[in-house]
Amino acid sequence: MSGEVVNVGFKDHELKFEQGTPKKVTENKQKPDFLFPSFLCYHDSGFPVAKLRMLGAKSTCKDRWRQVLSEAEKIERKHLVTLEAGISQDQTAEMQAKNLQLVVPASVQTTYTSEQQEWLMSLREFIVEIEALQR
Repeated sequence: MSGEVVNVGFKDHELKFEQGTPKKVTENKQKPDFLFPSFLCYHDSGFPVAKLRMLGAKSTCKDRWRQVLSEAEKIERKHLVTLEAGISQDQTAEMQAKNLQLVVPASVQTTYTSEQQEWLMSLREFIVEIEALQR
């Protein structure tokens, strides 16, 4: 998934975020695709962990979704945005068990089972969550 496309949406909503780079890293030099509100806040022991979010971005998940799990150890529940249609129930169940929230555009969610759709988060819902945290 193109980070630029998601990035534009975040800028449109005036969200505070940073993208991982060789100089902007978490533990073990991990580079999350997006960290909210910033890497400085992430590394600040006085900043409330409950106000931090990490979002990975993958066009397709396959087995690569597991990479996201180690990208920000302080953040218990991680988010992954993808355009991949109809991921298997077994795979989404494993994501849930690993505390990884899948973020899928509403237009793609129809390719998932109704049970999966109840759990999925849309990109709009993710943005609303970040807006609420950053007020």
